[in-house]
Amino acid sequence: MVRILSDFFLRYKLNKKLKSLTSVSKKDLNTFKTMAVLIPQAYEIDEQLFLSLSKAFKISNQNITIVVFSQRKIEEQSGKIQRRINCSDDAVGFWGNINEEIALLFQQEFDLLINYFDKKTLLPSFVSAHCQAKVRLGFSNSNHALNDLMFAIDPKETKLFLSESTRYLKTILKKVK
Repeated sequence: MVRILSDFFLRYKLNKKLKSLTSVSKKDLNTFKTMAVLIPQAYEIDEQLFLSLSKAFKISNQNITIVVFSQRKIEEQSGKIQRRINCSDDAVGFWGNINEEIALLFQQEFDLLINYFDKKTLLPSFVSAHCQAKVRLGFSNSNHALNDLMFAIDPKETKLFLSESTRYLKTILKKVK
């Protein structure tokens, strides 16, 4: 019962935030310097995918943030991407209050946000909606209001995702100039 009420407040805050996402300006975007990736732990996608994408746009590894969603708190993992945030239901309180680490994430501004989830799940959608990003990329099965660019592919098709996202994002950068 408590979880149902908490989810209700979270959905309310999410819907309220989604209405303001359309007003993000893309005028000053010439390159991508920062990137955030939101991904469920269950997807088990190798971080090399995101390193390859960042390399295509010359984004430094220090300017990449990965947020991993899980049912419960997970142990710290090491890798080439040093800024990792583990986000579980514990990160968001009953009234939709967030912990300090997520609050710091919301204060950052990213040039590119990758919503690497293809379901309309509440916690990743809530976090995505509250992240400040100039361009949002995701999958068509997720909440459409979260993304500027969506792919109708399976997230497990990593090579296809990499080639298509690189192609379309380069086109976006050319048009904005």
